Amino acid sequence: MKFLFFLLLLTSTLAHAAYYDVLPKGVRNFTYQFTVTGEINGRYTNSGNLQGYNVNANINADTIKGVNTAVDTYLNSLSADDYKNFSFGTFQGNASSKVNVQGLGGGYGLTDKITFYGFVPFYSATVDMNIVRTNKGQNNVGTAIQLENLPDVDVRLIQSLFVNYYHYQPLGKWKADDFGDAELGMMYQLKKWHNAGALINVGVVAPTGRQDNPDIIQDIAFGDGQWDGFFEFGVGYTPPRSDFSFDLWNRLTYQFPYETEIRLPDSYTFPVTANKGNAKIKYGNKAQSNIQGNYRISDQWGTALTYTAEYKEKDDYTSSSGMADKILEDGTERLSHTGKFSLSYSTLSLFQQKKFFLPVSLSLAVQSIFAGKNTPKYERADFQIRFYF
Repeated sequence: MKFLFFLLLLTSTLAHAAYYDVLPKGVRNFTYQFTVTGEINGRYTNSGNLQGYNVNANINADTIKGVNTAVDTYLNSLSADDYKNFSFGTFQGNASSKVNVQGLGGGYGLTDKITFYGFVPFYSATVDMNIVRTNKGQNNVGTAIQLENLPDVDVRLIQSLFVNYYHYQPLGKWKADDFGDAELGMMYQLKKWHNAGALINVGVVAPTGRQDNPDIIQDIAFGDGQWDGFFEFGVGYTPPRSDFSFDLWNRLTYQFPYETEIRLPDSYTFPVTANKGNAKIKYGNKAQSNIQGNYRISDQWGTALTYTAEYKEKDDYTSSSGMADKILEDGTERLSHTGKFSLSYSTLSLFQQKKFFLPVSLSLAVQSIFAGKNTPKYERADFQIRFYF
């Protein structure tokens, strides 16, 4: 179950402020965000259908030979045809996960038009994988005894198969706490009119996060191991004498290639393998579009509704195995559609009236990926607090 989470996006603008607003010169911002996901049980497939996270294995004679002495004795007694047709059955590992993320960020207004910012997330993730037998296969193959009656031939055999033969760490519950990839950027306000404006945001994503471990099937990567560069452009508009406003922004991300050791599968139907090797990996570039409608309830309260569409190109693998490259590239083109609702509160107006000692903003948001391709399906909630000084 290998997938990446890009859960946090911290910016340095004020609550209720338009997308194109930046920090005034000399003003600093500190942000803390807490994100929690619901249980993640599946993903949208290449065809857009929702599918659970599974590891399927059809256990034939070659697969289990050498795992258990009693099993070897049994298999050696079979005829060539019986050996070829033998099946111990089909096993399936069902996985679910939960992820909590804490993020720390900060910004600084270098001028009234330029703000530098950065943030880094810290992940806490748990994955549960349970192995169940979905098909018992063939009993009483030939004239030999029933394999069902042999000792230690059950789900424990599957663990032995993955650990001793394929050299993975044991399947089951996995938990980790570690940093994610850090983002550093600069926002430049191109133009600000009376009720509209435009902004560009450029920066990098540094590979500070925990990477995928090729020896753990059920782990989650908190970072993807390479540098990214991004360019973002957006505009905002507020109709005259209106409490409504609208923001539109787009981000393009280039993912730089890097080299690392990975597993090199040789089967589409059963990509579990003991083969390892170095590979040059170029993850697909990403394009993200966001449309947001805002409603100002009062000087302190506001709401927003956001739609996000993100597309990622297909990955490119180059290793010693052309077959492994094709298998690893398969299904890596990704598309997601996300809806988000947020409620925010700001003390900025109270601070300006000398009724509160510090400008602070709070926001609570819920969002869901409701459609997509080759992307995890999950819901999440975010709580964010920002201090300005």
